[in-house]
This record gives sequence, structure tokens and C-alpha cells, in this order.
Amino acid sequence: MFKKSTLSTALAIVVLGSILSNSVSAEPGKDLQMIPVIVNGLKVKFPDTEPYINTDGRTMVPVRFVSEKLGAEVKWEVDTQTAVIDFKGKIIRMPVGSNLVTVDGQTQELDTAAEFQDGRTMVPLRFVSEVLGSNVEWDEPAHSVRVTDAEYQAKVDSGEVKLDPWGREYKGEDYKYVVTDLEADGFYEFNPGHNSEFLKSHLDRIRYEEISDILSAKIRSYYEVALNIDYRTISAEKLTNAFMNSASTIIAKNRHNRYEYEEYIKEYVAWVKQNKVIAKGYADPESFTTFTLGNISHIPTHFKFMVISADDTSKAFMDGWQNPEAIKIQKGVWYDGYSMVHMDTNIINVIWGPDQGLRRLTNISFTGDSFSRDYKSIDSAK
Repeated sequence: MFKKSTLSTALAIVVLGSILSNSVSAEPGKDLQMIPVIVNGLKVKFPDTEPYINTDGRTMVPVRFVSEKLGAEVKWEVDTQTAVIDFKGKIIRMPVGSNLVTVDGQTQELDTAAEFQDGRTMVPLRFVSEVLGSNVEWDEPAHSVRVTDAEYQAKVDSGEVKLDPWGREYKGEDYKYVVTDLEADGFYEFNPGHNSEFLKSHLDRIRYEEISDILSAKIRSYYEVALNIDYRTISAEKLTNAFMNSASTIIAKNRHNRYEYEEYIKEYVAWVKQNKVIAKGYADPESFTTFTLGNISHIPTHFKFMVISADDTSKAFMDGWQNPEAIKIQKGVWYDGYSMVHMDTNIINVIWGPDQGLRRLTNISFTGDSFSRDYKSIDSAK
């Protein structure tokens, strides 16, 4: 069962005329994939608005969550529409809509500005993190970003803490790993790990990371299209291509199987238009928890989604479209949880590798009581 968190009602805020004189406007770009943000070894779980890359090419994040993770205090000045960050006496002022900011009274000009998005104040991640004394690294294959301060880096360098290939803190020995932030979420109560240790012990770290990034990218790419839908613009061809580009060769390379999936998608698209569906969402695979059973890879994946408009919200997404027991999803509410994504290939003797792809068109459980393999739900971050 997916848990829900209500979207903020502060969706429309007027920017003062004094700010507009130096204003810049950069809306979210075309990249609709989730951008995991790892701060000092822990993935940040955002309750509603997710980070995005804006049209200026900058990664924007909700100011409060990342700043507070780095030890800063964040305040909001209503009169001036300004986010004020206090970090150990250092004061950063970032007016919404302006590319002029001040750090301890000294004005700096940025190439992008703080902005409002779905009721959250979004700020450029790199600038804020670096002014708070932290290092920022963009991990292109993983489509994620790591933020690390000097104190935490010293713990990593000394061996006090250990990081997985994606910069997340873990504990355990002999390949029996537990990721710290997932444990805090109760993840291992429903995912014991199975033989994920086998993959880590039989592959070197670099190869394990490379294959995981390739498979995770297929999941993210497909659900970037499958969860972000609008009945006014949806295209059966685009949705079909997104699936086939990420699908198992058993589907994509078999003419009969491919035809059946293409027809199914066309029927779903017709339903979306009839049902007037508008929705958005993300898929974020947990690569370090992957396990295999036979020649099938099982990748626990964090799903987050919202239905904005639909006549029947229980059938908004393809994953619940033909499920008679699917729950009705409340409009304007974020739902958040985990489900298992299965991947395989028709290539002989491939247990786990980059040639694998999605073996199912649908992976999210909407029955209201469990995920696949008796998963329990995870509460949205507060």
C-alpha cells in the first residue's frame, strides 16, 4: 500500500516588483526523472516537490531539506519573498525570482534564480551546498548528486563510515550490506536481501556499478513516460517506444510479443483520453538491493506519483488500469512506496547483465494492501 502526503496549498505567490527588476525565469526542464540527492551518505526523501534540472541546466532543490541536512537553519521572509539561510553565523539571502543573492552582506550574481515550484522554494543545489562548505558531485550514470561536507568526508577517509558505489552509507561485512537510510525507512523489514550478496561478491565493484546503472536507467526512462501522462498530449507511439527501449529482448525482439504489447498500449492510451488523465510521477531503483532468482533480476524500486485529473483515479496509470481491485487515488496527493521490478533476457546463460530489460509492462501494485512479494508500504517523508 502506498502512503500519501498532501501537497502544499501555497501554489500561487506573487513576487514583489522590487525583485522583478533583476528577475530571471527558469522552469523545470524536459528531464522528468527523479534526481536522488545524497547528503553526507544519506539519500534525502522529499515529501512532495522533487529536485529537477531547470532550463538553465541547474539542479534545483527545495531549500529547506538540503540546507537543514547540512546543519543550517532556514527562514522565510514573507514581505521580501526571500529565503534566508543561517549557517553557523553565515547569512545567505536568496530572493525568489532574482539572480542577485547576498552572502554576509556581499552581493553575488548567479546564472539562475531561486523560484517557486508547487509551493516549495527551489534553489540551485551547487551554490547553496558550496556556500555551506560542502562538495558537490554529479553522478551522470546514476542520475544523482552527492553533497558531502568536510567533517563527513573525514569519516569516510578514515574508514569510520563506508559508502556504496553511489555514495550511500552502509554497514555490514562479507557482502551482507544494509544501507543506512533504507534501514531507517524500514526497507529491510520487507526486503531481506535474498541473494543480493551473490551479485556483490562475484563482481568487482566497478562492474557491479556499471551494470546496475544501465538497468536502473531503463527503469527510470520507461517510467519517466509511463507516469507523466496528459490526456491532451499522450502518444501511443511515444509510450510504446519508451517501453520497448527498456524491455526484455523476449518482448522487444519477438514480433508476436511486441505486437500484443503495442495493441495493449493503444487501448490504454484511448482510455487515458476518455478518462481525462493528467498525472506525474517518478521511479527510483534501489540498485544496491538488487537480487536474482534464476535468470530474473529483481530490483526494488521507489515509486512516487500523483493523479492531478481523472474521472476514475483507480485506473489512471497503466499499472492499475485493468486491475478491478485497484484503489482510488486521491487527486492532488503524492503517493509513495516501493515495488519490485523484474528484468530478464533471452540471451543464454545471462543471470544478470546489461542486456536485461523489463519483463513486464506493469510493476506497481495498486491493490491497497501489499506490494509484490508481500511488501509493506513506506511512509512519505515528513
